[in-house]
Amino acid sequence: MDAVKIAADGSIRLPPKVLRRFPSRSELAVWSAGDMIVLKRLTPLPPTAFARRRPAEEMAIEEIDAEVQAHRKAQRAKKA
Repeated sequence: MDAVKIAADGSIRLPPKVLRRFPSRSELAVWSAGDMIVLKRLTPLPPTAFARRRPAEEMAIEEIDAEVQAHRKAQRAKKA
């Protein structure tokens, strides 16, 4: 186990042996649990995963517009 310090600007420097486990420019999710800070590497979905999520039929522009308008109306009602 290594110790790190939180800098005045709130940044931390991870030890080199930890950094070696992650490819450069990795994106990490961060959350706290009690007195722990947890980092987890985010793995992007491959394009094929997005293609599988796509509905079989495209929505008509009128349907999309109706969904957007209904959402906006609900948001305005929450604010009132």
